[in-house]
Amino acid sequence: MKEFYLFFALFFLLNNLHGQNTKVIIDADTGNEIDDLPAIVLGLKSGKLDVLALTAAQWNRFGVCGRQTMHESWMLNNRILHHLDLKYIPSLKGAEYGVIQHGINRMVPIPNEASDFMVNKALEKADGDKLIIIVTGSATNVASAILSEPRIIEKIAVYFIGTIYDFNRKAFSKNEFNVTSDLNAIDVLLNTENLELHIMPANICRQLLVSQYDIDEKLSSNEGTQGMLKERWDTVNKDGINWIMWDFAILQAVMNPQWTKQVVHPTPPENTPRSIFLYTEINTEAMMDDFWKVFLK
Repeated sequence: MKEFYLFFALFFLLNNLHGQNTKVIIDADTGNEIDDLPAIVLGLKSGKLDVLALTAAQWNRFGVCGRQTMHESWMLNNRILHHLDLKYIPSLKGAEYGVIQHGINRMVPIPNEASDFMVNKALEKADGDKLIIIVTGSATNVASAILSEPRIIEKIAVYFIGTIYDFNRKAFSKNEFNVTSDLNAIDVLLNTENLELHIMPANICRQLLVSQYDIDEKLSSNEGTQGMLKERWDTVNKDGINWIMWDFAILQAVMNPQWTKQVVHPTPPENTPRSIFLYTEINTEAMMDDFWKVFLK
């Protein structure tokens, strides 16, 4: 019976998202790789999302990587908003390191302005209406929001790109970058009953490719967000070969759900038994065509 209600909720959600200006928060580890930046630009320029804020995510503990990774994400978010003349949209700092586990079952949030904003915006929602939080990196900020204010659980829907899914074994692997950037945070999402959680496995996004040819031929300007993408390409992808634009997929899933397929699926066996939504298919050609139309306009 619970699966029936989840399927009905999914049907209702997809029909209400399509064609509407959906209120979202984009939570991104923008300083990590290449694909967060163009995915954010896609969301901001699409006309299909009302982006309430960009929030900056860390992508590993400071003690491991030796850098203030969240700060790098925040600085890039500021630049994106500046170039698009959208400086009225808040650019907020998230946590600098991952959710802390105390004891066996106790998770401790990391206080930060991004999580506070998520809580405040969620609590403004009327009953039956949900704030959408799109997570393209670690789940630290949204997990901290949930831990600090459980009243938001039924007022948010989280769209997370991460994990690897084995379609033959019907099993999740958590050995994936966004997950391992904060294992405690993803467990908070999976273990939180009544939290609407949509997971986009990274392995179904592998055909979302941008090549050196695309960069050279399609990006005609060295200014603005085109210049930023060229800069990120040269900095992060020094070999100049194809790059998988993973994060397009989760933005497009919210904006254009008709290009995706979701199923109701149980959480991994090590987590609280409950049902979540799992993306199983995406239309990569439609997503990429739409990206270039939006990004270059």
